Amino acid sequence: VHDAVRIISTFTDTTPIGIFRIDISTVYNEKEHAFERKWAQLINPDNIGSPCGHLLLSISVTQRGVPTKNVVAEGVHDDDEFKPSKTLIPAAMPRRLFPVQLKIIFFTATELPEMMTDFLASVSKKILQSDAWEPVDPYVELTYDTMTATTDTRNGTTPVWGEAIYLVGRFPPLVRTIKIALKDRAAVQKDRIISSFLIDLFLISESNPSAGFLPTFGPTWMFLYGSPREYTINTDQDSLSQGMGEAVCYKGRILMAIECHPVTAENTPSMNIQKETGIQFPEANIFPMKRTFVLFGCIYDVSMIDKSFGSSTISFELSIGPSGYLNAQQLASAIHNPVSSLTRAYPRISIDNNKDYFRLPIDLQKPILLTKYIFHDYIYRMTISNRLKHVSEYLYKQVREFESKINSKVSNEILIEEYRKIENYIHTLPCGCAEEIKDGDTLGSTPMVHPTLYELLNSSSPTIKMNQLDIKRHKKLLHNIQSIRTWISKEVDFDESKRYEIVKDLNKMARAFRQMATDAQPSLPDIFLWMICDSKRVAYARFQPEDLFFNLCRGEKGLNSGRVQTIFLKTPRSTDKPLSKSTNARVQIYLWLGIEEYEPLIFKQLPAGFDMPPLPLNPQMKFIRYNGRTFYEVRCHCYKARALIAADETGLSDPYLSITVGNETQTTPVLRESLCPQWNVTLVFRNLLHVGTRETAEEIIGNIVVECYDYDEI
Repeated sequence: VHDAVRIISTFTDTTPIGIFRIDISTVYNEKEHAFERKWAQLINPDNIGSPCGHLLLSISVTQRGVPTKNVVAEGVHDDDEFKPSKTLIPAAMPRRLFPVQLKIIFFTATELPEMMTDFLASVSKKILQSDAWEPVDPYVELTYDTMTATTDTRNGTTPVWGEAIYLVGRFPPLVRTIKIALKDRAAVQKDRIISSFLIDLFLISESNPSAGFLPTFGPTWMFLYGSPREYTINTDQDSLSQGMGEAVCYKGRILMAIECHPVTAENTPSMNIQKETGIQFPEANIFPMKRTFVLFGCIYDVSMIDKSFGSSTISFELSIGPSGYLNAQQLASAIHNPVSSLTRAYPRISIDNNKDYFRLPIDLQKPILLTKYIFHDYIYRMTISNRLKHVSEYLYKQVREFESKINSKVSNEILIEEYRKIENYIHTLPCGCAEEIKDGDTLGSTPMVHPTLYELLNSSSPTIKMNQLDIKRHKKLLHNIQSIRTWISKEVDFDESKRYEIVKDLNKMARAFRQMATDAQPSLPDIFLWMICDSKRVAYARFQPEDLFFNLCRGEKGLNSGRVQTIFLKTPRSTDKPLSKSTNARVQIYLWLGIEEYEPLIFKQLPAGFDMPPLPLNPQMKFIRYNGRTFYEVRCHCYKARALIAADETGLSDPYLSITVGNETQTTPVLRESLCPQWNVTLVFRNLLHVGTRETAEEIIGNIVVECYDYDEI
């Protein structure tokens, strides 16, 4: 704090007379992650519409080991004078903030887990003498700007609240996140969090006067994630339900809405929280119809399984929401009652020349996973997000080519031509189906070109049920895209000294499209792939549904839909735990998510060379069989490394490389006492097996994994 002006009273030990609050993320998003010598407006806690002074502040958010700007330096004399232009407000916001009242409505929740052991639940039912009692007592806790409020407690896995909580804030918000925590009321122990999530007010509002709107949200379903669904007395993984680390399991969904309206200084309420009960449930006709979504997976290879998982058999489970997820009893009985979302158990076998990793014997028979989920048809949300992601990916690719031409010292005429290609693309934003037709890759469907992104955002259909945020988001996206069009159409100086500034600006543009793809209102639950060792969940991968979603339109298809991808599984970890050095397991898997009508198209995108199974898919079918194999050779040229970390007491390391291709591992020689080793060797992998045709080899073979180790004598 540098200075204070117009403080209307003194600060007592218990009662603040002026308050200023701001999110860390708001500070971090500023240039150089700091506000330097800015006047922060204090507000009266008894009347948010009544300013009561200003503080001259400098605030910065720094990372350990990263050079930062010194914000505590002495200022010039001019800083002692309060100026509206020096108010502490983010650069993208209007200079004036005004009070608003937020109304957060909680209607109901469903598919919640039970929060007691079977023994405790049976004892509780006997005490209460009621078969209708369920072992979970959920309530919602809402936190915003240090204000906390809760709903009433209900009993059961499908609670109904119908309650609204009123909070007071300012718009545009300096505190931009609302935290929603669903908790279980405990009679004896501390209340446990079932799940929690944040709502970013920036995503559900717009402060730009041209397309601005106050925060609005829903009514829509928010999906809940956290620690595993099974209740345990051990609380080691409870932090995953608090957002302290990546959530590893679906925990249910909650129906909610947010409304907002401005209030004048005269009738501005205090910062006290108000509550309203008896809110009516939204009418059913405001929600889209329900559809059946099919989730399919085919595992091509599992290798680099860490030896720490022991000698137990291994299987995989694929789930979306509650569909496909098996509890402990179901996992144990799956041996005798096969389930379509779970593969059979495989024994692990060793990888050639590697004592630390193992693999599964998946050769000609590739295990498949299948599950179906019924939910509201919010496909239009995923298609818009995927269009924007495809635009971003295309722009990043074009910018790399543009930068490559700059590095090649090409003429201005060539650079201008490349720049105009990007400009024309921004002005049209095509769906990409024209290229698909040119390549003949139409999956057997009738070739057609779909509307451009601009046309899609401008269109409306009475059959598509959109809420207020969906409509306003479309208008916000149109405004942002038009701003980018205007920017890219301006005159550009291709002088040699300014070419890299153009690259920098184009990368910002690509990043802007990627950020616009984020939708605050989800369409479907996230997808989880679990590796299970002897009925115990040990490692997982999590996928966004829109990235796997299939659509006939190329631009509306997910970035990873219908292709074999290589993933490394993770173990559940809260942010206070160290990162694991293990890869856990490497999985090559084909994933497909789409509506039931497109189920026959699942196998049209699979790498060719397998026997086509009968359609529709039988849940009892556990694998597809490939009928051909080829052998290939890989040569890895290992040159040198630089600036390795010191791993020994000598301040040096004894580095070597371990390279894994398919089911074989080879290592380079160990170079003693070096931080800049130079190997200059070639490792040759011969007779590597590929199942399928030669044309699909590049797609299925997957990534080559290179690990650098320090050698120690045992």
